[in-house]
Amino acid sequence: MKTFNIGELSERSGVASQVIRFYERENLMPEPERTQSNYRRYPEDAIARLQFIVHAKQWGFSLDEIRELLMLQDANGDRAEAKRIAREKLEKIRNQIRNLSRIEAVLAKTLEECSGEGAMDGCPIVEAIAHEG
Repeated sequence: MKTFNIGELSERSGVASQVIRFYERENLMPEPERTQSNYRRYPEDAIARLQFIVHAKQWGFSLDEIRELLMLQDANGDRAEAKRIAREKLEKIRNQIRNLSRIEAVLAKTLEECSGEGAMDGCPIVEAIAHEG
């Protein structure tokens, strides 16, 4: 079985060595085998695991959510749990979209109302931000 040192794994996965070590401390990556000289040696499947973590982060999953998905995967757990995690993430994303849409509407309105000239006192942009609850 081919193994990689941390530099090789970093190069092949596109994930910095420091980040790989961080993921190990966060229990997202399993503790790698060590050589007699105490150098880390990673199996080939570590590349796919790192790519999964990177993609999950891009999708907005937190490290805790990613850890939970990886634990389910490692234990060949129940798909219902993975679906629950994804459903909760989707609801959070939908809430964020609603909030961003509301902010977009308010910001667009205040930009139209603001002349862009004169003193800041009474600026509709600042007023809208100050009164946003």
